[in-house]
Amino acid sequence: MKELHYFLGIKVIRTPAGIMISQRHYILNLVYTFRMTKCKFVATPLDRNLKLDANSGTTECEPTHYQQLVGSVIYLTITQPNLSYPVGLANSTRYSSRFC
Repeated sequence: MKELHYFLGIKVIRTPAGIMISQRHYILNLVYTFRMTKCKFVATPLDRNLKLDANSGTTECEPTHYQQLVGSVIYLTITQPNLSYPVGLANSTRYSSRFC
């Protein structure tokens, strides 16, 4: 049996110090799939003091598209646990109908 390199979109790298996992390729595919190549990157995904409400969205979006995006980002929390809070907030039924 060969050494594991990829499993379910997760790259596995073995080093003398241990095993490293990465979803870089998966993230790049998401950026292109959801046409986010011109988005600005930030160090912190969401300000912890930010208050969201269901009426703060300015544009309507296709719910299926939004659900696919949130579902894809939920999968990223496997290797990026710091995304759990903002993704959970975006996934909550209270806000999901308004934010795109």
